[in-house]
Amino acid sequence: MRLYTLTENTAISPDFGCEHGLSLYLDTENEGPLLFDMGHTELFLQNARTLGLDIGKVTRAFLSHGHYDHGGGLAAFLRENDHAPVYVHHRAFEPHFSQKPNGIEEIGLDRTLQHHPRLAAAGDVQEVSPNLLLFADVTGTECQSAGCKTLLEREGEQYVPDSFAHEQSLIVYEKGKCILFTGCAHRGVVNLVQKAAEHAGRMPDVVVGGMHLYSPNRGQSEPDELIEEIGRRLEATGARYLTGHCTGPHAYTLLHDMLGDQVGALSAGCCWDIS
Repeated sequence: MRLYTLTENTAISPDFGCEHGLSLYLDTENEGPLLFDMGHTELFLQNARTLGLDIGKVTRAFLSHGHYDHGGGLAAFLRENDHAPVYVHHRAFEPHFSQKPNGIEEIGLDRTLQHHPRLAAAGDVQEVSPNLLLFADVTGTECQSAGCKTLLEREGEQYVPDSFAHEQSLIVYEKGKCILFTGCAHRGVVNLVQKAAEHAGRMPDVVVGGMHLYSPNRGQSEPDELIEEIGRRLEATGARYLTGHCTGPHAYTLLHDMLGDQVGALSAGCCWDIS
C-alpha cells in the first residue's frame, strides 16, 4: 500500500496547501484507491491533483467522525467522485460542538448531506469487505487526552462532554499486514490500538492518524508525563506510527525522541510505502 497525505496541518513544500484537517489517500492492491477523511475544505482535491492522483477513481471513502476538519470536504468529494460509497458512522451527523474561548461553537458536518444516497451508515462494527473493517466499539479509558473535554455534544438542552460514539476507525489488511487508521483517536490511541488488536487477533503493524495530544482551544499540548506514558505503551506494541494533525508538534517531537523511527510524520504532500 502507498499512503498519500492530501490534507494536514503542515505541508512538505509550498507546492501543497495545508489546513487544520486530515485527509489520506490509500492506494491499495486489493481494494483499489481509498479515501480516509476529506479535510476541512476542498483543499484535498487541489493537493491530490498536484500529486497526480485522481479522486474520481476512489472506490470507497470513509469518514472517521462528525467534525468539520475531517468531513468539511464531503460535498466536494461527492461532486468529484460520482460512484464511491462513503461510510459514515450512523451518529456522525448529530450536532457536535467545541468550547472556544469566546463561547460554544458548532463543529459538526453539513447536515444537508445527511441523507445523500451515496452515504452508507455504518454500525459500531462493520466488515466492509474481507480486507476492510470499521469499528467504533472502543471502551478502554486509559491515557486519554484532557483536551477532548472541550469537545461537546448535546443532551436535551444541556451541553455535555462528547462521548465520541460517532468516531470510527478503519483496519485495512494488505499483503499479510494489518494497518489501522485512527482519524483523531479522541478515545485515546492506546485504547484504539488495543481494540484493533482484539478485532484483528493481533497488534496492527502500522497505525496512521492523529492522537489528539494538542488542544487548539487551549493552545497547549497534553502534559509530558501523559505523552511519555503513551509513548511507552505504543513502543511496547511494536507497531509503526505515522501521525500528525491533532497530535501536535511538541507531542510528536517527544514521541519521536522516545521511539525514533518507530514514529513518522504526516504532512500534506508526503507519501509512504507501508506494506
